[in-house]
Amino acid sequence: MPITTAFPSDGVAVLTLDNPKLRNALTADARGQLRDALETLRSDISVKAVVITGAGGHFCAGGDIRTMGETDLDVIDERMGDVAKTATLIAQFPKPLIAAVSGHAAGAGVSLACLCDVVVADESAQFTFSFLRLALGPDWGLSFTLAQRIGATKARGLILSRGSIDGGQAHRIGLVDTISEDGKALETAVDQAARFNDGPVEATKAVKSMLQDLNGLKAALEAEAKMQRTRFPAWEHQEGAKAFSEKRSPDYTKKSD
Repeated sequence: MPITTAFPSDGVAVLTLDNPKLRNALTADARGQLRDALETLRSDISVKAVVITGAGGHFCAGGDIRTMGETDLDVIDERMGDVAKTATLIAQFPKPLIAAVSGHAAGAGVSLACLCDVVVADESAQFTFSFLRLALGPDWGLSFTLAQRIGATKARGLILSRGSIDGGQAHRIGLVDTISEDGKALETAVDQAARFNDGPVEATKAVKSMLQDLNGLKAALEAEAKMQRTRFPAWEHQEGAKAFSEKRSPDYTKKSD
């Protein structure tokens, strides 16, 4: 079951990406179940705030690596359309959303965290900007949301770096809002979510709507989808996907015959 829902405190719901074998990758099933869960919680008047976290000691490994190497443009378009639909729903969610990040958040896992209003992370959490490792561009709106959080220059540098930063570094640059003791990210996030219990529901919804730059996000999602449509079939991504499955470093120095 890729998504589970729990209610650990009055007014607080926790959505858990629950597929530890895949490090909670955002499979097609996970995307659909995440949308369904958010739609349910959207209309639940007893829920004032929602925490998104991952099972098995990790937040989210990003896209499902088993689907990498796709060359069928119709399949790619369908996937990117589904990603945009999910990302937009998260961005438009009317209640406060808090990401609780432990372990690894990679690729689209970082994107998912950045779509939330607040990011709480363990000091040892790892945020990995892995898109270019597979010769792909950022998606799930990260080309927009990361710059909103940390500024365009730092965002550009991290995306191009193909590297990782820990929770402490992420906090210092503004990617993470609150640092927790290792293993305490979920507990800290639930405590923060509970503070919304006595807040004005409709005013909070209105303020969230005012602060959203939905047009900016949608433009980024469209640009990302256009880029991925060219990157997925390209030889560089095919090499990256093959190298990953073969557990070796990719060779991007020359096009294979």
